Order: sequence, then structure tokens, then C-alpha cells
Amino acid sequence: MLCPSFPSIGWKESFSVIIGGDEVTAGKPSPEIFFEAAKRLNIDPPKCLVIEDSIPGVTAGKAAGMEVVAVPSLPKQSHLYTSADELLYALVFYFDARSCDNLVVFEFERANLSTEGFSTVLSEQPSGVYFGWAALSTRGIYKMVMSIGWNPYFNNAEKTIEPWLLHDFDDDFYGEDLRLAIVGYIRPEANFPSLETLIEKIHEDRRIAETALELPLYSKYREDPYLKSSLNQI
Repeated sequence: MLCPSFPSIGWKESFSVIIGGDEVTAGKPSPEIFFEAAKRLNIDPPKCLVIEDSIPGVTAGKAAGMEVVAVPSLPKQSHLYTSADELLYALVFYFDARSCDNLVVFEFERANLSTEGFSTVLSEQPSGVYFGWAALSTRGIYKMVMSIGWNPYFNNAEKTIEPWLLHDFDDDFYGEDLRLAIVGYIRPEANFPSLETLIEKIHEDRRIAETALELPLYSKYREDPYLKSSLNQI
């Protein structure tokens, strides 16, 4: 459903229901617009997910009994969005690791990166599992799933970024420039009772990422100039 406060050009075909503020008697923070959307979709409000950028919108979604993900329009005031169920600082964001000399490459074509010294947006991004595209300067652009957080199963003392490039490489990629375009969110960070269940979840994350990145909504970012401009002639 879409309850637009912005132009919906190019978006309309993606939504089953579109409701404007002029179609309800009370605007946000009243939950009326979300109740009306759920009614038109014939879905119980508790089964709905709201994505909001405003504090009144978050308040309205919670008042409707819905799960709410907030993407704050006021990033410096993110503490005001605490009533949301999840908090994201961007729906699409970019990360330039420059040289992979600071990476530790190991099984599953993964790399460990410290958030220290990188952009505030990424450092403050909520812990969890994301997906997107990764560009290696001399090799190409690959699907990628990544975690941001402390990896509670291994009790990491430092918050890290762990991208997993979904490709079978013949050798390590030390010394190469790495750029990431993070375009979607899979789940919150979690602990696991055993290494086996952790590995099972990792592979589930891979399947979700690979499927999602085939969708036009996400596949288009493979051609993003930010990624392509980092490639050497290959």
C-alpha cells in the first residue's frame, strides 16, 4: 500500500492500493489512513508493515497496531523515532573500502571490515543482515549479502562489516578496491545455539539475497555509476 506524501510517478504500478491524505478525515499522527489502507487490502492491521520517514507517520503506524520501520528524515534526531520497531538510516547507501589491504578474507568469499573511520551513516546503521552489489576493481560486480554488527555467536568486541561476495573466486582479492551498494535489508542480527544453525541461516540469507537481486527493483543498482566507475578495464 502507498499513503503518499510525495509524487508517485513511476511507483504506482508497484502498489495495489494508493491513498492520499485528502481521502481521510484526519491526517497523521491519526492512524486513520493506515486503517483505511488495510481495509482496502482486506488485511488485518497487525499483519501490515509500515515504512515511514516522519515522526507523525511512525506514531500513526504504531497506533494502527502495525509493525513500523523508520527511515528518519531527520538523521540527527533519530532518538525521536524510538517507538518504531526497526530503525534504518537509509534505504540505499554506498560504501567505499578503497583498498582491500585491511580485509581478512576467509571461507565464503567474505571480508571483515571495521566501521571505525568510515562514514557516520554506515557506522550508525542498525545491526543486521543486508544485501546489495559489490564491485572489485579488477574483477567485476557481484551479488553480495553482508552483516553489520558484533556477530554475537563469536562475541566480537568490535562492530564490523562483513560482506560476502556471492561468487566462487579462485584466489583472494587482497589489495583491490572494493565498493558496496547496499540496497536491501533481510533481518536483525541474532545469536544462534550452534555453529550449524548459524551456517544454515547464513545460507538462507544467501538464497534470499540472490532471489531479491534478480528483481528489477534491486537489479538496476548493478549498473550504478558509483560501482561501474571503480572498475578497471576488464
